[in-house]
Amino acid sequence: MYSRDAPHTAELRDDQKLLEEHWSYMDRFAESIIARGPTLATDRETATGSLHVLGLPSVDAAREFVALEPNNRAGVYREHLVWRFENLLGRSMWQFSGQAAEPRFLIIARSRLSRSVSAASLSAELLERLILYGALTTLDGAEPYGVALALQAPDRAAVDALLDDEWTGVGAFSELEVHNWQFGGRR
Repeated sequence: MYSRDAPHTAELRDDQKLLEEHWSYMDRFAESIIARGPTLATDRETATGSLHVLGLPSVDAAREFVALEPNNRAGVYREHLVWRFENLLGRSMWQFSGQAAEPRFLIIARSRLSRSVSAASLSAELLERLILYGALTTLDGAEPYGVALALQAPDRAAVDALLDDEWTGVGAFSELEVHNWQFGGRR
């Protein structure tokens, strides 16, 4: 799920009590979390949203997760985009072996017409930089929606070059959202 922040919620984001409530809530799902973390503005400090990728038992469980999440209940988010996610890398963000020195990015590529490219057919350079990669389908109907990927790269220009590579298959998607992103969790 990707949750976009509501306008003027920086104070809520800075509230340490709310942050601890959020982290405590996430602790309950630690075993099922594949990836999590905030998306960031160009300053790479101001939160603009949150990514949460979890293995949950049902659609109802996903809806409940969103409804009960403390930031959501406090009004941090203006909307939630929730999909089924097929983990094409078969790992979590904590198993990514890249260096933390480079910035990280979240990409959501949408098209109801295109299927994701298998991880085995991606370029070696992209695979080395991928933190997360998976097919998105609609929550209820499991219709194709696109792909989500998180990667590490020196800068946005490098991300664009990787995405333009024909081997990524991302060029076939009708809409691309690229967000600055960082690993979430207790700091």
